[in-house]
Amino acid sequence: MKRLFTFLAILFIGSQVHGQLIINEVLYDPSNSGLDGDANGDGVYDQEDDAFIEFYNGSATNFDMSGYQIWDDTVSGSLKYVVPAGTFIPPNGVLVVFGSGPVLGNFGGAIVLSADTNANGLNLNNSGEVIAIKDANGLTVLTFDSDALSNNPNESYTRNPDITGAFEQHNDNTPLLFSPGTKVDGTPFDTNFVAESLTVSAQGGSPTISTLAGTLQMEAMVMPSFVSDTTVTWSVPMANGVATISATGLVTAVSNGTVVVTATTNDGTNITATETVTVTNQNISLSEFNSFPVQLYPNPAKEFIIVKSPQPLQKLEVYDLRGGLLLQIENNTTLNLEGLEAGNYILRAYSDGAVTSKVFTVN
Repeated sequence: MKRLFTFLAILFIGSQVHGQLIINEVLYDPSNSGLDGDANGDGVYDQEDDAFIEFYNGSATNFDMSGYQIWDDTVSGSLKYVVPAGTFIPPNGVLVVFGSGPVLGNFGGAIVLSADTNANGLNLNNSGEVIAIKDANGLTVLTFDSDALSNNPNESYTRNPDITGAFEQHNDNTPLLFSPGTKVDGTPFDTNFVAESLTVSAQGGSPTISTLAGTLQMEAMVMPSFVSDTTVTWSVPMANGVATISATGLVTAVSNGTVVVTATTNDGTNITATETVTVTNQNISLSEFNSFPVQLYPNPAKEFIIVKSPQPLQKLEVYDLRGGLLLQIENNTTLNLEGLEAGNYILRAYSDGAVTSKVFTVN
């Protein structure tokens, strides 16, 4: 039975939490000329199976369609389909619900479902009723009148331009009869799910480093679990002097104190989360630790490191963590590190009989 939909009124009712849901395309009368009407890509034309409704998420967050209902009438009609739990539409992406049958192909990477609730799929009635889309609480959020736009169009009705335009027959301005999951010109909608929350923790549970030049692996959990990009950028405050952090979240102790470690999502949402790491036992000896202030930069270093202090520096020494002397210079504040392998080292700076020790990293 052909289904004739006119979208004279499309209303969205909800908060910004739910975002903006609209209907962008509908195919109620697939062509019966060979496979011209095979919209679901299963290699078979079927009047019921190949019909579809395309929903667009116009918000900046993932839209949860779990439990949404398709009804064939707002007053005396019946429930035709309930969207399964765990169904989300990415920001600026679409969900396509086909009438029934197998759904093959990639459809621009869109989320695709088959109603398949009975032998006739959605089996929506002819003109004269108001089709309703209800949320999981039974609240009507989208309605459209089913009076015919035309008789036997053999193609879909689509917004042109997508999302904001008025409905027209798909073949009026394109060579295509339909475009489920893609824009009217066949190009894909966005398919990337975005982060909604982020937590940071220390591997093993304790955010502490208590060994000399010790390390601590930080971990980030990006949610929901189906986020397209789960990577984060790690950082610590510049010139904090307590610890450094690598691109993979490995914290390396430099001196005693606390440091705030921050993770930031890389998917464009820029969500941040922090954890405070406490660093202890970085003293070389009580008598020589921070006898006078010294700053090292860059740290981590590569080819060289500069030592800065308000006091005159007579000598600089670099040791490995076993206490072996590797480098020594006098009356200079720049150390050439080209001969050192990647790792952690101890710098000792001498000034007027006082000595200060610092841990630094070579990448």
